[in-house]
Amino acid sequence: MRVTDRIYRLGGILGTGLLGANVYLLLDTKLTVVDTGLRGRYRQILRQVKRLGYSPADIANIIITHHHADHVGSLAALKKITGAKVIAHPADAPFIDGTLPQPGPARPQWLSRAVAPFHMLWGSAPATADKPVNDGDELPILGGIQVFHTPGHTPGSICLYVKQEGVLIVGDVLVNRFGLRLPSMLFTADIPREIQSIKSLASLDYEVMCFGHGSPLRHRSRASVAEFAEKAENKYRSGP
Repeated sequence: MRVTDRIYRLGGILGTGLLGANVYLLLDTKLTVVDTGLRGRYRQILRQVKRLGYSPADIANIIITHHHADHVGSLAALKKITGAKVIAHPADAPFIDGTLPQPGPARPQWLSRAVAPFHMLWGSAPATADKPVNDGDELPILGGIQVFHTPGHTPGSICLYVKQEGVLIVGDVLVNRFGLRLPSMLFTADIPREIQSIKSLASLDYEVMCFGHGSPLRHRSRASVAEFAEKAENKYRSGP
């Protein structure tokens, strides 16, 4: 589960983020949790925190890459136990705090309409986002984490550039299962914008890319992202 000496990954089934997103622990003087997985995942998170020599009270921040339930399912419980501040983009905050219901499938429209009355099935307990972050903001964690707003999968999706560690955490902007892939089209709000967000990541200087779903990409990360973005754009232009 070690990504670097100061970044650890808690994987889902088979360690891949299957049926529940990966969770990342950032080890500094205090702890930061990136995403929280599905409901009930907080127990596993707290066990791992203890194994690393920390206590729940050491968790100072919880960063949410986007509002989907497999990333915020344990947020309310974890915040209640730890008192940590929740950091998220303001475009996704209303879905996190319950002001707006989880939208469910984005397409096809008939499916979205059909399942709308059952949104609680994929929803999560609401939790207030304490600190809004926008594109270009820097968080004083691990020597400085730069926030990149990468909309498409959700309006407020963000990526976290941990420059000193050479790591980019991308949430569901991309997935890495049997190679790089777009996130689920069923739950992606704006596909063309998603592809543009992926293209923007190729300009950053990182060695390791970490995903909400899939194992870290450690070799030719930037080149692989640039190549994938070009292919995805060409494919979408020719017909999604």
